[in-house]
Amino acid sequence: MPDTLVNLLSASRRKALSRAYLLRLGAVGMLFAAALAVIAAALLAPTYLLLTEIAQVRGEHLAQMTSTISSTTDATLPARLTELSQEVVALTALGHQPTASTLIREALGLPRTGITLSSFSYMPIANKKPGTFYISGNALTRSALNAYLRMVQEASFASLATLPVSVYAGDADISFTITVTLAP
Repeated sequence: MPDTLVNLLSASRRKALSRAYLLRLGAVGMLFAAALAVIAAALLAPTYLLLTEIAQVRGEHLAQMTSTISSTTDATLPARLTELSQEVVALTALGHQPTASTLIREALGLPRTGITLSSFSYMPIANKKPGTFYISGNALTRSALNAYLRMVQEASFASLATLPVSVYAGDADISFTITVTLAP
């Protein structure tokens, strides 16, 4: 028997069967797309709820800020502006001051034979007082300490470097703290 199949249906019946098949295939495809849309909506629902909650909280925060701003009287507004202007002036002055790391780098760059530095402290400009830099350490001899003090006094960052006279009482192994007034 031959392996070829013979279609005994008429041409109109074959067209009707292929149309019915395509209609069923289209219906199954539409049902699949609808099911996919429902699943996607179910998975996106928590995200939607979270975003609406965030929008509501931000709206409440905005309303609170608006009420705070509108409740500020005209008398307090100039005072706040003056305070902000003073802060701007102070921040601008700080911007022109050397940083602590720059001062430490310069202090460590000075020759210091017989000197061991142990700590640094920096006080920037405050209330129009010049900045202060403290250098603490240990000197093997009085002459080494005196030489280091002269080096610090001649440094570009220092306008004045002082050391208490009581520090010179010892001959060897002298602990010290040099107070450096920073150059403007």
